[in-house]
Amino acid sequence: MFLRNSWLPLGIVLVVGGVLAQLSPAVALGVFVLLAGWLAKAWADRSLDHVELQRHLPESRAFPGEEIRLTYRLTNHKVIPLPRIEVRDSLPELLSPPDLDLPPAGAPNANAYTHRTHLSWYERASWSLDLPCPERGYYRLGPARLRSGDGFGIFSKQRDETTIDGIIVYPRTVPLEDLGLPAARPFGEIRGRERIFEDPMRFAGLRDYEPGDSLRRIDWKATARRGDLQSRIYEPSTTHHIIVGLNVDTLEHSWQGFLPEMLEANIVVAASVARWAHEDRQAVGLLANGSLPESDRPISIAPGRSPDQLLRILEALGGIRPMTLEPLSELIERESHRLPLGSTLAVVTALMTEPLAAVLRRLRGERQQVVVLSMVDEDWAGLLGDLPVQRMKHEALLTAEAKV
Repeated sequence: MFLRNSWLPLGIVLVVGGVLAQLSPAVALGVFVLLAGWLAKAWADRSLDHVELQRHLPESRAFPGEEIRLTYRLTNHKVIPLPRIEVRDSLPELLSPPDLDLPPAGAPNANAYTHRTHLSWYERASWSLDLPCPERGYYRLGPARLRSGDGFGIFSKQRDETTIDGIIVYPRTVPLEDLGLPAARPFGEIRGRERIFEDPMRFAGLRDYEPGDSLRRIDWKATARRGDLQSRIYEPSTTHHIIVGLNVDTLEHSWQGFLPEMLEANIVVAASVARWAHEDRQAVGLLANGSLPESDRPISIAPGRSPDQLLRILEALGGIRPMTLEPLSELIERESHRLPLGSTLAVVTALMTEPLAAVLRRLRGERQQVVVLSMVDEDWAGLLGDLPVQRMKHEALLTAEAKV
């Protein structure tokens, strides 16, 4: 510390004093101090130039219980060697390796991981960590900080890295029978494997309006041209659509917070239904009134049967945050015109409100299939009428192992 702050005045004093006193050893010592200090300062100032830090993740998605190998790659792209360099990174607390006793970092729920090494000219160093993935969530790695200096250990320099890497741990899933739902027909007779539905994406023509036709079927432009109500006709489709509606709210008012265990149980049920539908070769989608990190929109995934559809849904459920952007009733109301005719809306919720019940009753009146998967032992018949309600078994949600 003394040399770091005093090398310049000390060297000048020695040189000037030695010249005045005609002491050549003092002059030589002063010149040496000045040259060494200048060299050390210049070395430290350029120590982190052209130094690159990379995190390499072979996979950024995982199921609970798996591990992800995180590899650091530190490269010195210059001639100047680095006798010492320190990497300090921020790791999520839950993903920190258990064999490392890491201190807390500045960010909440994060630990500080430190690694020290050295690099010669144009050298790369790499090392790895196995990160456990114990539970669902979106986790951030970083930001990191590099610290290095001169070879004499006098000066140091640090640089903050702004790169953030994310890891999503999918929610676990359980067999539907463990939730109290029959595996073959979990939603009763509404599934109807042989039933033929109309596909609203495949327009076939027009016909005169018939009593009972949904308002969504009416073609208002054709009605205006002909002067009579005209209803659209769609080509049939044997693909059944299941839309999972997840209510992230667990308490009536947002300012009350949320119930963590109840929210996780909701997500497990939603993920399990989505997995069952996908494996049963049905088109499955998701509506959730939560949002993903760094997003200001609720989650809406259109029904589909593509090979990666289930992973898209699990990724959304894995990263969903507990804070909601709007009531589920408003989200369903806004997206209801996109629901394919004859599809099944499976609403997973621990809370039933009058607005949500009103939307579900309306959809039932428009010939949509609606079923409520309840997370609580409450009677909602006064709100839902004859809408089917299935109560989930909580024991399976708390103890069942993940199905990978």
